[in-house]
Amino acid sequence: MTKAELLQFYTTFTPNTDPGEYGYLFYELPQDLSELCRLIKCQLIHPTMIKKVRHALTDYTRNEDEKFYTVADMLDALVERNADGLTYDRLPSERLLISCRFHSLLLISMLRSRGIPVRSRVGFASYLSENGQKYIDHWICEVWEQAEKRWIRVDPDWELVDICGDEFLMAGDAWLMARDKEINPQLFGVKKSWGMHYIRNNLCYDLNAVLGNELGYWDYPPLCQKEMDDLDWEELQLLDEIALYLQDPDENYAQLQALFSEHDFLHFKG
Repeated sequence: MTKAELLQFYTTFTPNTDPGEYGYLFYELPQDLSELCRLIKCQLIHPTMIKKVRHALTDYTRNEDEKFYTVADMLDALVERNADGLTYDRLPSERLLISCRFHSLLLISMLRSRGIPVRSRVGFASYLSENGQKYIDHWICEVWEQAEKRWIRVDPDWELVDICGDEFLMAGDAWLMARDKEINPQLFGVKKSWGMHYIRNNLCYDLNAVLGNELGYWDYPPLCQKEMDDLDWEELQLLDEIALYLQDPDENYAQLQALFSEHDFLHFKG
C-alpha cells in the first residue's frame, strides 16, 4: 500500500465510525481542530467527571459506555436527548457519559466526513495522573496534518491538539520500554489494575485500531485473556514484533496486517 493509498484508507468510515443516517449532523462542523474538540466536549462527559457535574444530571447519572458501541449509536442517543443535534448549548443532563474511546471515535467520524485522514490510537497518558508520575490508560486520535506532512496527536477528551514528547506513550512504546526494563510496568494502567497485562491489552487494541477495527476496551482478544505468566516465548516474541512494527505503522502496515491475519488469537470475535 502506497502512502497515498494508506491516507485514503484512513479517510474511509469503518463500521464503528460510520455516522449512518446521522451524517447530516456533520454538514456544518467547525474547521478548527480545537473547536471540534470543544464541540465534542459539549456532547460527551467522561465518567471520571460525573462527580463534578452530578448536580446538573437528571435521568442519566452513571457510566454509559455499555449502552453504545458505534458513532451511529452515540448520535442516535444525542438526537434523542436534544433534537438540535451537535449543539454547544446541550445541557449536561443531555450529554452522554462515556469514556475516551468514544471521544476518539466521534472525532474520527467528524474528520473522515470531510475526507481528512485520522485514526484511533491506544496507549497511556501521563497528563492524566497526579504530578505526571503514572501513565493512565487512554485513547486518542492521530490526525494527518497535510501542510506539514505528518501525523499529530489529538485528545478530544481533554481538548489537546498536537501532543508532544512522552506525555502520551503509544502502547507499543510502553511495551518495548517495559520489556527492556527501561520503565516499571506497574506505572501503567488505571484505577486498581496496573502492570504488564494492561500494556499487553492496549498493544492489541492499538493494533486493531491501526488496522481499522476499533474494539471496545471490554473486548478481549484470546491472547489478552491469558495470564501474563502463561504466555509462551513465541507469543511474547510476537508481541515484541507488533510493538516494533507499530513504531511506524505507515511503513509497516502490510506487516501488521499479515501478523493480524495469521494469528486468530489477536482477533476479538464477540
